[in-house]
Amino acid sequence: MKKNRWQRRPPNSNWGEFGPDDQRGRMNWVTREKVLQGVAEVKEGITFVLSLPLDYPGGNALNARRHPPRIAATQRDGRQNFCYAVGQENPLHTDVICDDLVLLTLQYSTQWDSFAHVGGMFDADGDGAPEQVFYNGYRAGEEIVPAKENSNAEPWARFEGSRAGALGIQNLAEHGAQGRGVMIDLHAHFGRKRHAVGFDDLKRIIEMDKVEIERGDIVCLHTGFAEMLLELKKNPTPEL
Repeated sequence: MKKNRWQRRPPNSNWGEFGPDDQRGRMNWVTREKVLQGVAEVKEGITFVLSLPLDYPGGNALNARRHPPRIAATQRDGRQNFCYAVGQENPLHTDVICDDLVLLTLQYSTQWDSFAHVGGMFDADGDGAPEQVFYNGYRAGEEIVPAKENSNAEPWARFEGSRAGALGIQNLAEHGAQGRGVMIDLHAHFGRKRHAVGFDDLKRIIEMDKVEIERGDIVCLHTGFAEMLLELKKNPTPEL
């Protein structure tokens, strides 16, 4: 542990609540007991996905910095290693290989967000000067490290090598995100009109719909935005 990673924490934050080196935040409350509680809620065994397809929303009208996935076959001695009959190399082999690669913008579709995705300027040292800090005081330039520019690289790879030495998405994967899910259906109350949902709105909807939220539950907000994107069939407009 690095001593004194922070002397002050942002107001109403939970830095330090799960220890000075924690990287999971309130996912620590999703315990084995919460997983079993979630399993006990299963009645029909229907499975479904909560994420958008990786090639949605389509184009980059919604964010000019983010682009759809690019997929290509790997190469095998200069040839395309896709629908490749290995018998060309050895007649005893009957395998046909498809091997490919993908260039993926992690925030393009449903976002792969960890605590390293967004930090803030905050005086965590208490010396009067704000620093770039992330959850639990992890620092930009120390644990969250930008890449050095390579001006000779392809445009997409000019800043290849940025890394999250702490707070990476693997922390969620290692812990697992299975538990008791609770949905707050904003779409049922506001439809598709623009509405800034505040605390009073949430409290009212929770009471009206008799939603029960316990510590360690995984809360899902149904806004209807995903349905709108899918309906546009990869042709969204900036106004969306």
